[in-house]
Amino acid sequence: MKNDTLPIYLLSPTPKPGVQHLPMIRFDLIPQAIDFSKYDGVILTSKQGVVALDEVSGGAWRDLPAAAIGKQTALEIEARGGKVIYTATKAYGDVLAEELSEKFPTMRWLYARPKVVVSKIAADLRDAGIAVDEAVVYETSCVRYDADAAPKKEAVLIFTSPSIVRCFLENFGWLEGWRAVAIGHKTADAFPEDIKPLLSPDTSIDKAVEYARDLFPR
Repeated sequence: MKNDTLPIYLLSPTPKPGVQHLPMIRFDLIPQAIDFSKYDGVILTSKQGVVALDEVSGGAWRDLPAAAIGKQTALEIEARGGKVIYTATKAYGDVLAEELSEKFPTMRWLYARPKVVVSKIAADLRDAGIAVDEAVVYETSCVRYDADAAPKKEAVLIFTSPSIVRCFLENFGWLEGWRAVAIGHKTADAFPEDIKPLLSPDTSIDKAVEYARDLFPR
């Protein structure tokens, strides 16, 4: 039976209906000039990366086909007028790099990314002999909260990236009654050893919310 009363907090920047929203990070654009004529395609690994590249470039990136790390990124690419030529079979950077090197070995890629990354997409592609440049189009910073903004003691907290784990712990530390759900292995690995998050079976935020609702029966 689903639990309709257990408070669930989504800590990502984007809210979802039916759960409490407590965003942990904010985004800042890094303006720059990019010569898209040098590339055959762009690599995008988050919805925010799509938004940032679109705003930084004034939409010029749309002339190139795009590779997406997952379904949500692909949907954002299409929503902003881009063309998706490939979506990774699993939403992990190493999987995307391996599949791109196999399927598009001669393409020259631009990887539009945040200032801090946890995957080695560019390095993995170069190791495979693929031409890739990196453009740092945005950076993240922690949203700061007073202690009274902390989630209720008995709550499920959904973490969607390693930076969100770090920002949450900087703000609130950790209470024994909290239960953590991590989206992706890298997010799960970002927790200290004494905090054992549950791994969402899917990298979709919607699926993670559904998983959190089913965790603890009434």
